[in-house]
Amino acid sequence: MALEQREQASSEEYTSSETVLGERDLSPTVAGSIASVESDIGRVPTNKSILYPDPEQRPPIFKSTFQEFMCVALVTFAPAAASMGSSAFQTALSATSLYFNVDGGVLTWCVNSITLANGGCLLLMGGVADALGRRNSLIIGFFSYALFSLIAGFMKNFAVLCILRALMGAAVACATPAAAGFLGSTYKDSKRKNMAMSIFALGAPVGGASGFFIAGVCIAAFNWRAVHYFLAIIFCLFSVGVVFFMPDDETRMQWGRAGQIFRHLDYGGSFISLTAFTLICFSLTQVDAATDGWGTPYIIALLVVGIALIPVFVLYEMHIPSQPIMPMALFKSWNFDLCMIISAFCWINFQGVLNYYSIVYFEMIRGYSAIITACCVLPQPIAGVCVNIFAGLTMHKIPGRILVFVGCLGFLTASIIWATFPIDRNYFLGPFWAFIVCVLGADFIYNVANRCSLGLVEKEVQSRAAGTFNTIIQLASSVGLGLSSTIVSSKYSLYGTSEQNDHKQEFWHAIRYAFYFGIALSGISLILSLFLQIGVVGAITGSDKDDDEKRKEQQHKQVEVTDSVPALYAENAIIENAPNHNDLSVP
Repeated sequence: MALEQREQASSEEYTSSETVLGERDLSPTVAGSIASVESDIGRVPTNKSILYPDPEQRPPIFKSTFQEFMCVALVTFAPAAASMGSSAFQTALSATSLYFNVDGGVLTWCVNSITLANGGCLLLMGGVADALGRRNSLIIGFFSYALFSLIAGFMKNFAVLCILRALMGAAVACATPAAAGFLGSTYKDSKRKNMAMSIFALGAPVGGASGFFIAGVCIAAFNWRAVHYFLAIIFCLFSVGVVFFMPDDETRMQWGRAGQIFRHLDYGGSFISLTAFTLICFSLTQVDAATDGWGTPYIIALLVVGIALIPVFVLYEMHIPSQPIMPMALFKSWNFDLCMIISAFCWINFQGVLNYYSIVYFEMIRGYSAIITACCVLPQPIAGVCVNIFAGLTMHKIPGRILVFVGCLGFLTASIIWATFPIDRNYFLGPFWAFIVCVLGADFIYNVANRCSLGLVEKEVQSRAAGTFNTIIQLASSVGLGLSSTIVSSKYSLYGTSEQNDHKQEFWHAIRYAFYFGIALSGISLILSLFLQIGVVGAITGSDKDDDEKRKEQQHKQVEVTDSVPALYAENAIIENAPNHNDLSVP
């Protein structure tokens, strides 16, 4: 009887492969090439991951439902950290500008530094998470974030402040792929996994909302430095929570394996990618600060070098490293390529235009305080929570391409609202609705794209796949800030000077051109979404069930042969003869 139970559990483990991510997906050849990216690292599943018969049950790695809840809540703050810091620093723009006497494109670096460093380091940190173990990566990421935030609170130099905020982004980059990889490998494809991943996607809106209110309250009660102290306290507590509640998964640290991974990490690729995007963002944001603008030689030179390094990075990743930080086999899937392009365009608009210039509008044009600005932005995270709950309950019923289409439509609508209302528009007739529809785009697209990237790879490289997706959207956010700053400075000559806020009507007129840019990006994304072929996620089709039955019969015959063998050896025989689940193609 015990042997039959083991046989059934092992069979169902191997037959519940990643389900319908699209009506058209990877071929076995592509899936195999992805799986071979880190084939030399290896990972042997634990007995708990094998004895997991029902995908809707609590994974055996958790000892109780309370522990499961705490773990999911804690890992949600990995993606929340970057958005929390970004939104908090956006809310503190006026206070930071007054204290350091900076404006315009230079001021964007107090926000851009954390997102750029986070995006540039995510790919490398995906490999670090595989080496250190996901639990250790979360502890180190949260604690380092808290430490750098504490130090930044004492800074009196703007450049050093931006450097420390960049270190905050790099630190939490270690935690984000580890968190996504932990959830992706712990849960089988099911409605339970949909809900867990949707809660994980809540990190961005919850982090954004928390950041707005943390900054609003801290600045109203103390000053901008209190924002850093508060972030240091809460993320230190989160690191302690990971120590007590997070179980070790299959990637727990082994010194021999960790040394092997560190030796093969793609340091060159990480350096090239970070250098490229730093040069691009620097040249775009420094235009208004340079005396001759675009006529300044170093502005053009740095921009050209940064753009030229992007194809160099791609060629380097394809031919030089044995284990590239960005698995190029991922991009052999048409759905993945299209999904990443749409995500990049939408995040250029979301973080680089809509979020940043909405704060500029409230604080610098309307003259609102930080706490009132936080209240104005409140509908966005509330709507985000509702959208993520809806996505978690319906992703196994509504095709992903429909959700992405609705998301792009939400971004387009929000951009049109911001670009068309006058400077003194009533809040509830303009910005309120823009915040509501904007979050439809952010959360629907994040949920679908995140599941798409995780569903294309094996469990041992899911941290790296998650790092690839999050890198794309974080770097898109940084580039978006640079592009929008360039657009505004080209339409308003006083942008970035001490007289910037003296002519508010002209300033608002220039900002509206950034929203026109957002309309163009959203429109292109909407058209591209029509070509996506992503189906429902987390549902088992009839053909999958037929395959399950056939595999069960085959394994039942194998068990009969080993019936006289002790139970432990019989279980090993089942594992060795289990079907190859590297094939992620959909019949």
